[in-house]
Amino acid sequence: MRTLFLAWILGAGLAAAQEAPAIDMEARRESVVTLQTHIEMREKRLEEVKAEIKQRAEKTNAKIGDLVKLLSGLKDSQDSKRRVSQVKGEAIGGLKRMIEVYRTEGRKIAERLRKDPGAAAEGLSKDLDLIDQLVQKRAEEIVELVKSMPPGTDVSKYEQDGSGYYYGIYYENSRISEAWRQNRRDKVESAKQRREVQQALEKAIADLESRHASIEAFLKLPNKPNAEREIQLDELIHIENLLEQRKAQLAEVSDPSANTSGADQAATKDQADELREMLGDARRDISSEFNKNLRLYREAAGERDKIAALRENLAAREKWLEENDPAKKGE
Repeated sequence: MRTLFLAWILGAGLAAAQEAPAIDMEARRESVVTLQTHIEMREKRLEEVKAEIKQRAEKTNAKIGDLVKLLSGLKDSQDSKRRVSQVKGEAIGGLKRMIEVYRTEGRKIAERLRKDPGAAAEGLSKDLDLIDQLVQKRAEEIVELVKSMPPGTDVSKYEQDGSGYYYGIYYENSRISEAWRQNRRDKVESAKQRREVQQALEKAIADLESRHASIEAFLKLPNKPNAEREIQLDELIHIENLLEQRKAQLAEVSDPSANTSGADQAATKDQADELREMLGDARRDISSEFNKNLRLYREAAGERDKIAALRENLAAREKWLEENDPAKKGE
């Protein structure tokens, strides 16, 4: 009985094995072709998004550049008082906010590179380089605007306001000159903006130095993977370049005598008011375009991640075929 039972078990197992569906090798081969097509489609879409980002970014940079050039060529008059300087301050504030968004995205990318130095590392590194270029461009524009704000000069506080004799005594009347008042306004606004930009640059330098120290400490640790070390070394060089740029900008902004760029056209009150209205419209346009560019960048990053995952899947399927497909083995 025991022998019959074992024979039945073995026979049933053999029958089950014989009834198991055979691997559809042709379907496996077709799946590779389909996946390759899928990857090509996603790569095409990625190139379309990248082209749109580039086109939009060029337009945005041109608009910002034109606006900065216009503002940098103007200064306040006794008629406009401090209106032009205040518009420049608003423009500087907008550029600072753009830099903060760039830095937030940059920190996210750097964190991904540290955690996952995989297939997407090359693309992420290029993204970091692009963000650095944008931060540098905005920072240069801020410095240009600060330098275009007159630092003030030595102007006599009082001016003569008539003269005469009183009981035979000659006297002169004097009053505070309007030129002195305007010079004082220029000094105050210039010092305020210069101080705020100095503080922002000092904070950026402190943050970079902190990151530099952290990476140096990491590189001293033993038994770290080579791939991770290479990424950290690249980041170290990247930070050193940024530090050099920020320190140069800080030195430039901190020197009041450098505030001499070509702001040679004095604006009237009406011109300054029109300038403020123009800045408001331009700021809304640039903000809308900036947000679209950011959305497109995130779409491109998502496409790149998807392509990396699809390529990994494709490599696994191709490897399976190499090991199991009789046609690949020459059978």
